Amino acid sequence: MSDNKLNISTVMDAVPEKWLPHVLAEVNDYDVKVANVEGDFDEHIHADTDEFFLVLAGRLRLELPHGTVTLDPLDVYTVPKGTPHRPHADQGTRILMFEPRGTVNTGDGSEGTTGIRVG
Repeated sequence: MSDNKLNISTVMDAVPEKWLPHVLAEVNDYDVKVANVEGDFDEHIHADTDEFFLVLAGRLRLELPHGTVTLDPLDVYTVPKGTPHRPHADQGTRILMFEPRGTVNTGDGSEGTTGIRVG
């Protein structure tokens, strides 16, 4: 039995930074990441992987080439690999993402972070 139990709200309450993913867990070769998000994030592309979003609180809008997808609490959406997207979030928005281990949050690898590990 593992003692790596974490509470998502407790972890996120301790994170003041916006758009900085924190790795909660690893599942096979994937990171489970959470982030407090607010305002605008840069448009970016993940050339080699899809990006899964689950909104835990607030509202997230994803500008995509074919239009904008709006996600409310407990909505999920997967941005297909190679699709440019620009996230925008209302104040108090919290998200959970699944990404292959080592994925940089801007998608291009030139800046950003793969996430801070917690627990």
